[in-house]
Amino acid sequence: MHPKIVERHEFYFVGLGLTCEENELHTLMPELWREFSRRSHEIPAKPDSYPLDISLERNGTKYSQCVGYPVSSLDDIPKGMKGHRIPAARYIFWKHEGPDIEIWKSFEKIQRFASKQGIELDPNDFKIDETRDDVHHLYQRIR
Repeated sequence: MHPKIVERHEFYFVGLGLTCEENELHTLMPELWREFSRRSHEIPAKPDSYPLDISLERNGTKYSQCVGYPVSSLDDIPKGMKGHRIPAARYIFWKHEGPDIEIWKSFEKIQRFASKQGIELDPNDFKIDETRDDVHHLYQRIR
């Protein structure tokens, strides 16, 4: 399989978030996922939706991440969670089927593909990781 360009429609998303230094992600993200596992039932998720791990923004070495579900609206956000409107955009898509610890390698493949094709990636490093049956569907937004 090769990376490919796809369109994603606008959607709403509710979940738990954090902002931290890049070198803290490997310890703080598992904690965020554990809290999400305990509280995910509070999110009024769309039927047949899958958990999303969204890298909302990178500012220097600081990352803003959110773990949650797509929702129909932002009218019902559980306490301590955040709601986001994710605009329609084009992405480079890649399916990661290896160990979770090697997801970075799949994002490198996306970035190499973009470079070879002359595609400019979003300067905020906006990414979506949609987990379906232990397979990661990775999306990196195009500028």
